This record gives sequence, C-alpha cells and structure tokens, in this order.
Amino acid sequence: MNLKRIMAFGVAALVVVIVAGIGGWWFFIREDNKLATAAPAIPADLRQTAPAGGAPTASSGALTFNVLSDRSEAAFFADEKLASLPLPSTAKGTTSDVQGSFTLTPDGFDLDTSKPSSFAVNLKTLKSDKEMRDNRIQGVALQTDTYPVATFTATKITGYDKNIAPGDEQTMQLTGMMDLHGVQKEVTWDVKGRRDGNVITALATVKFPFADFNIPVLNVAGFVSVQDSVTLQVQVVAQAS
Repeated sequence: MNLKRIMAFGVAALVVVIVAGIGGWWFFIREDNKLATAAPAIPADLRQTAPAGGAPTASSGALTFNVLSDRSEAAFFADEKLASLPLPSTAKGTTSDVQGSFTLTPDGFDLDTSKPSSFAVNLKTLKSDKEMRDNRIQGVALQTDTYPVATFTATKITGYDKNIAPGDEQTMQLTGMMDLHGVQKEVTWDVKGRRDGNVITALATVKFPFADFNIPVLNVAGFVSVQDSVTLQVQVVAQAS
C-alpha cells in the first residue's frame, strides 16, 4: 500500500470517528431540556379550610411555611456545545433534597424579617441522566466534598400584588444572599408564586456566570464544552402547620 493510499485511509478513518462521535453526541448525549414557566398548582390535598392566611402565631401574626421536600425540586440548566460545531444542548440536573422555611406576613408574600427565611439544597444529590457528567460536576465544578450544600437566605420580596385573588399566580422578585461553592453573593430570583391559605407554591429562577461563584467551566477533553453561565430553578411547595 503506497503512502498516498495510507494517508487517504487514515483521513477517511478519522472522518468516520468524528462523524460517529458527533452522531453519538447528537442522538445519545445531547439534551434539550426546557425551563419551567409557572409555579406549581396549589395541591388540593394540602389546602385547609382555615381563614385566609391560615392560623397566625400569637406573637406577630406571621406564618412560617415549611418546604415539603417530597413535592419540591432544585435544578440546574447548563448549555453545552460540541467543539467547533453549532450543535446546542441543554443539560439538566435535579434533586428533591431541598430544606427550608419562609416566614410571611398574614396576607401575601411579604417577609416577616423577625425570623430567617431560607432554603438549602444538598448538592451531593444532584443527578442528570449521565453519570459521567454528574461525576465531573460533583468532583470538578461544584467540589461537593468540600462544599456539599448551597443555601439562600431571603432579605426582601418585591412585586407582590394584594389585588390578585388567592391561588392565582403572582410575579415577584426575591432578593437575598446565596452561599455557593464557598462564595457569598447577593442574587435576585424571578419568582412565580401562589398562596392559598396555609399553602404556598413558587417557581424561582436565576441565571449567573459560573465565575460569580468561582466555579470552573467544564470542558471534556476539548470535545464538549459548557457555556460560561448557568440557570438555577427551584420549585417549592410549602405548608404552614
């Protein structure tokens, strides 16, 4: 076999490998996950017939809503790209290990600042549909052996409209301190929320560059790279005792 034929064979083999890799990524790895767009509906089995606002505490009239982990979810959405080709992919990882509580005034979503309102997410339980991705996110990006939990402590809610009927969706902004990957930074979430008596539901969304929290941007051997920002969504169902 002469040199030209050897080179041609090698180029053809390389093309086959590249096409096979692209095809495998497109059909078996590529994802097109979509963000949620609305707050969860108020679960009928949780709603009580108590007066609006539930049974306030004797001291302040405030009501503390505890997050129900079995009905709540935290998720990340990260855009991935195959090297040198405009093939989009949105990876998603989720966990239901969300703990927390929010203390609100008797009517609406205003925070009662006499008590902390916060939630925490166990990052070690985040899972996507690819174990290899999860291992790199846990070990390289989030370094969950060192920083296993992300927390958010709310300081204010704006945009609540008291004229919207109980149970109907509100559009608000929730500001507070995020503690992620050893970095504390103020962030503001866009929130869709519902409150009906002793139950609240909410969808909170925030997007930021990985660099804001010193999280390295993943690159898999130059083949698949992650874009430089991430979107977080937390869907919460919370109930007052």
